[in-house]
Amino acid sequence: MSSDATPVSSPEGLRFDETAPGAGAPTCAQCQAPIGDAYYEVNGHVVCPGCKTALERSPSGNGASRLLRAAAFGLGGAVVGAGIYYAILAATGYEIGLVAIAVGWLVGRGVQKGSHGIGGWAYQALAVGLTYLAIVSTYVPFILNEVSGDDTKASAAAPVSAASTDSVPASATPATADTAGAAISASGLALGIVVLVALAAAAPFLAGFENVIGLVIIGFALYQAWQMNRRVPMTINGPYAVGRAQSVSGSE
Repeated sequence: MSSDATPVSSPEGLRFDETAPGAGAPTCAQCQAPIGDAYYEVNGHVVCPGCKTALERSPSGNGASRLLRAAAFGLGGAVVGAGIYYAILAATGYEIGLVAIAVGWLVGRGVQKGSHGIGGWAYQALAVGLTYLAIVSTYVPFILNEVSGDDTKASAAAPVSAASTDSVPASATPATADTAGAAISASGLALGIVVLVALAAAAPFLAGFENVIGLVIIGFALYQAWQMNRRVPMTINGPYAVGRAQSVSGSE
């Protein structure tokens, strides 16, 4: 069941078999084609018989493939959202709530699109996780700047001994370079990335009560992604005959 193809709102009191005076034939909420002789109501929206049958079909792919597709689409939304969020944060120095909600919408929409609108706790958890990572990833450049600044200060403050420098044999220089290069291994790089991600994930909480507003903003974004991927049961009513109400009103 595709979220693009599944209406979710249910306006109360909306009856498409009661055509307003002067109005034409109703149109399908899915394919936008005029309804012929009969239609159905799906979650309060009018759909043609063909679209109703399509909505009842199970979405393509198995659970694992849908989850991977949802993760890929959601990650794309996270990258775009993080870029927008960081650009505004770097330019203004403020976390703007509407932008965070937009990030949640982009990620939630990506997961929703990739999962064909199935919804449920697994997709909600995926959307929330990607949204949080998208927002906290914007702290990474600031963390790197702080770390590089501390390293520069430490290097400038460290005393240099001419005697110790002169005592190092020239032949040891290549060996030292090789050792340093070997130390920067794939495992070391992976560990550094993990530590950086952990610091970024903890960053919103490190400021304590001083960052209450920031935490509230992040909460709004997470809620946006969560509610967009909730499972919505599909209610189908009908079929209804087009023009039935017109005939009744004409007889009256």
